[in-house]
Amino acid sequence: MALTKAAAPPAAGSQKWRMDVIGWAFLIPGLISFAMFKYYPIILGVFVSFFKVNIVKLPGEFIGLGNYIKAFGDNFFFNAVKNNVEFFLICLIINFWTPIFLATLINEIRKGKVFMRTMYYIPAIAPGIAMMVLWRFIWQPDYGFANYIMKSFGLPEQLWLNDSKLVKWCMQAPGLLMGGGMNMLIYLAALQDIPEEQHESALIDGAGFIRRIRSISLPQIMPIVSTMFVLMIIGAFNIFDSVKVVTDGGPSGATETIIFYAFKQAYTFQDYGYALSLSTTAFLIIFILTFIQMRLNREDTGVPRRSRKSAASSARASGAGTPIHKAGAFSGPASPGGKGGA
Repeated sequence: MALTKAAAPPAAGSQKWRMDVIGWAFLIPGLISFAMFKYYPIILGVFVSFFKVNIVKLPGEFIGLGNYIKAFGDNFFFNAVKNNVEFFLICLIINFWTPIFLATLINEIRKGKVFMRTMYYIPAIAPGIAMMVLWRFIWQPDYGFANYIMKSFGLPEQLWLNDSKLVKWCMQAPGLLMGGGMNMLIYLAALQDIPEEQHESALIDGAGFIRRIRSISLPQIMPIVSTMFVLMIIGAFNIFDSVKVVTDGGPSGATETIIFYAFKQAYTFQDYGYALSLSTTAFLIIFILTFIQMRLNREDTGVPRRSRKSAASSARASGAGTPIHKAGAFSGPASPGGKGGA
């Protein structure tokens, strides 16, 4: 009886090549779309920023860095940069840390966690423009709800959006509801990924709530915090829709940002080359700040990546692991009761 010969397994090289082809087949349509609708407009905008645009004869007269030199001599541009920086600082104070704090508190409760999470997230799914219009009426000095509350408590009424000192705070306060819910969920998901055993071991060592947050929770969610900080920088220097809907740059340019100023130059004064130079400058500012923040994040690890890999390889070779928690790691100075500090 003739024996049938078993089929040889496919070569590893051909199988890898086939997987690469399948992967690129899925990637190429997305890459083409991204290049057409993202990178091409950016490159074209940078190119046109070197021209004094003439609509009749595009792209117009080449003036080199003339638009950029004009920007650095424009007091309105520096006022817009100042407003962006102030928006960033206000976001850092009232919008950045609050979701972390709320996520930490919700993560600690045992009952009602789903209810609290849902109630805080519901405002985040409301249409952004509709919420901005609603808050514009809330801050209205004559018949707004904010002054009604002030009057009910016997406090002096405020101008709110018409006050150059209060307007930025009024515009960023709704961000706690409009964007804070999503950020809170991101932080809460990161906190829930932390093994419960670490908190239990810390409790055995006598660590209090603050010590556990400082020594366990915050260090392990710092990559998420750093990423959200970078996104906050990008968002603060790209503010446009809230300015357009709520204040239109007022009062007296107190909320006019770089992007809004570029919008005015393009669609009010038809100076498209100058508007694109302002947008490119905003892009460079965001890129530099983001690069600095990412470098600082890398340096905060304290150990170069190559050294960390070498240390991990040595530990595996010797059969020794690095425990996440050691007994007494959260204990403070010895106390009469034998427990560490909170």
